[in-house]
Order: sequence, then C-alpha cells, then structure tokens
Amino acid sequence: MIFKNQNPEKIASLVHQKSAEILLETGFCVPDNDALARLDTCGFIVDQDTQMVRVTAEILDTALSRLPHQVKLYDRSGTNPAPYDQRSCFMGAGTPVNVLDLDTGTRRSAPRQDVAQLVTIQDALPMVDIVRPTVTATDQGEYSDLIEIAELLRHTSKPVVHRVLSSDRVDAAFEMLAAVAGGEDAFRAHPNFATLYCPISPGYFTPENVRCMLRWAEHGVAITLLSMAMGGASAPVTLLGELIVINTDVLAWIAALQMLYPGTPLLYGSVSAVLDMRTGLLPLGAPERGMVNSGAAIMGHYYGIPSMCGGLSSDAKQLDAQAGAEKVLTALPLIVERANIIYGVGAIDAGSSISYSQMVLDNEIIAGLSRLFEDFGDHDVEQEVALIKANTPRGNFLKEDHTRQNYEQHWQPELFSRDAYETWQEKGTTIESLCRQKAQDILANHQPLALSATVEAELEHILRRYMGSEFSLDEKKNEVIYL
Repeated sequence: MIFKNQNPEKIASLVHQKSAEILLETGFCVPDNDALARLDTCGFIVDQDTQMVRVTAEILDTALSRLPHQVKLYDRSGTNPAPYDQRSCFMGAGTPVNVLDLDTGTRRSAPRQDVAQLVTIQDALPMVDIVRPTVTATDQGEYSDLIEIAELLRHTSKPVVHRVLSSDRVDAAFEMLAAVAGGEDAFRAHPNFATLYCPISPGYFTPENVRCMLRWAEHGVAITLLSMAMGGASAPVTLLGELIVINTDVLAWIAALQMLYPGTPLLYGSVSAVLDMRTGLLPLGAPERGMVNSGAAIMGHYYGIPSMCGGLSSDAKQLDAQAGAEKVLTALPLIVERANIIYGVGAIDAGSSISYSQMVLDNEIIAGLSRLFEDFGDHDVEQEVALIKANTPRGNFLKEDHTRQNYEQHWQPELFSRDAYETWQEKGTTIESLCRQKAQDILANHQPLALSATVEAELEHILRRYMGSEFSLDEKKNEVIYL
C-alpha cells in the first residue's frame, strides 16, 4: 500500500539498489573489534578507527546467494510449522515492563506471573499463531530474559519468539530450547524458536546485540533483523526514504551474517513508525506505520525470506474505539502486502503496555480481518442461478436447503454484539467486560500442554546454574520445588 499506483517489484529493486549504494560508499558501524576483524577476513572493507564496514557488490551478491529461503517455525512437537507461507500469521507484542491489571484495569509493573498468564492466553487464542512473553518479568532482575523463555516453553506448545539481552546467556537459552526439543539436532531439524534484534538506525547495532546475534548464528537459530526506524528522527521523514534506511540496516546484517555463518536462517523485520512532530512521541497507531511496514513486507518478498512486521498497533490507553480503529488501520496494509508475521497482539499505549482484555479483543479483530481475505469458496453457480430464477420475483431464500447448507460460511463474532438494541441494553455488558471475562475464563480453565517432569527438571537445572537457587523434583506431581 506504500506503493499505490506503482509496481512494487520496481520500487523494491530501487530500494535495494540505493541500499547497496549506501553500503558500498558509506557502510555500517560494527562496534566490536572481534567482529570487525572477522568481517575484514571475509573481504568487507573495514576501517578499524571508525569501526565502519563497507560492502562490495561481490560480497553482497555472495551473501544473498547463501540466504536460505525456507525458514520455518514449528510447534513444540516439531510437526506443525506456522503457516506464514500461506497467509499472514499473528504474534504477541513485546516486551514492555507495564501491564493493565486484569481485575482493576490499572497500569502496573509486570512480574513473572503476568508472563506466564499472558503466554497461557496466547496459547488458548486460536488467531494467535506465534507466542511472545509480551511483557518483561520485572521481578526477576538481570535474568528476566531467561525466565521469560522458560515461561514460553512451559505455557505454550505454539512456535515462540524472544531474545536474550546478553551474549553470555545465549548458550543457556539454547540449552533450554534443545532440552524441550529432545536434543540439539532435533531442535535444528524442527525449530520452534526464533530470536530478534533491533538496530539503532541508521547503520548501528549495540555491541552486545552484535555479540548476541553472532552467538545465536553459531547455533543456527533463526534471527529476525528488526528495524525500529523513526521517520523524521532516525530516518528521513518520507516513507520511501525511511524504507531505504530500514532496508539498508537489514541488508547490512544479511551480508554480515551470511558471510560469517552461511545459511543462517534470517527474517526481514520492521516495527518502524514515524515521529509525531507535534508531541515528539512515536505514534504506533498512525496509518503511516502500516504503510511503511507493508513496504518492509515487500522487501522481504523481494529477498525471498519471511517478514515480521509491526502492526495491529494502537496509541490508546485502554480498550476503546481508538484502539479498535488503530489496530485495523495498522494491520490491514500488512495483510494486503502479505507480511508473513504481524507483530502486535495485546499491545496498547504505543507499545509501552500490554492489556489482557486487548489481547482477547485482538483475537476477534484478527478473525474478522482474516475473513476479508478469504475467497468466495467453491459454489455450484448453476444451482444458485436456478434458485434465483425460482425465487424471482420477491422470493425468500430463507426456506431453501441451499441456505441451511451454506450459511455457516459467514463469519460469526464471539464478542462483538449483533443484538437488537433492546437485547443489548438488557444484557448490560460492554465489550471490555466481555473481553476481561474471557481472559479470566481462559486462565481458570485452559491447560497448556505440560512439559514432562524430566524436561521441567532440566530447564530448572539450566536456570539455576545461572541464578544460584537450588530445587528438587516431585516426579509424582510433575512439579519443581524450590529449596
């Protein structure tokens, strides 16, 4: 939709050419001396003093030729991949420190319990394909990232996405993933996890993020290069100029990772937006967010790799009309351009908070949006023409067998009200109360597929090796007991 009335392939080619020009003439910054030395050995043009790396056309062509185009994320069993090669899949947002309390609606810090509960809700919601922790476990301190990965693995059997914040914890996270999968080889054959890291546009990753990406690549784990460009601040204010920045940042690390670790699975990511010049804030509910990230989806298609794009976003502070409108505004362009993964379930307040109720409503919104992009289905047109003739003039199709056989093709909402006004008034319910009640029902009744006691013990052993606590295992109850 960013390319209205223009050929997307032609614009994508232009964006690629301009990104290649920037990478050759200016380059990108790699603030890690070891990585610089390794890139120098691979043939990149490296300036040790400025830590800038330039990319020749030959290097870029070689890197792109090594880029794998089949990047799959399986469920925990390793049997069912997320179907993002067939349709847009939706994923939980992440990972602010705030949550709207399910009972009171007030904003507060999110402890570990919220991580587990929000993962459980995503596991239960049928329109959420890929699960994130969505919030940071603020009561877990330095090791919150490992705790969040453990809670992901415990409370959902769907594919999962997360990151660690320090490279010395990558190995611990990978050990947990392998333990759940049944070994490192089993995980690599049918991975249920991808990670993600964000550049600081233009042209920079923090040293720790660089080291994390390289360590994940050693393990062969899929990495999402997730741009967070801000149009008018860290990128040009125009959408095309911002897209060139997004693409240059992603392309730089496609080149680096494919030259250092050929065949590393990569996803093309963008949660970019434009700066509001009146407030100085980043409005994630702006229509321009959906537009520029639909451009990122097109670039993912251009390189033949899956895209993960921010949408289903809102700046609203609670579940209200603004939230509903902005969620649709930012998701629709991404579905039109077939973004493979759309990132944002549960997020409100420009991504700074997660709402239980909004997460439930987002499931309903996704279901309705998905219906828009289904085809008419198979029909016996001659049968229907005969019906029309038989009921003309002023016939009633309600009595027909054809109606009874086919009416279920129409989407039926679970939460949106279609009652008559008097019925709605008599019920006295609001959409917010219905969403809150559904979230509470899920937490009371939904049981995610449990890990075995042996795997639970192995997860805890890995965690406690880093965190220092001791534990024992009650095999009869399949529980870990902390000492």
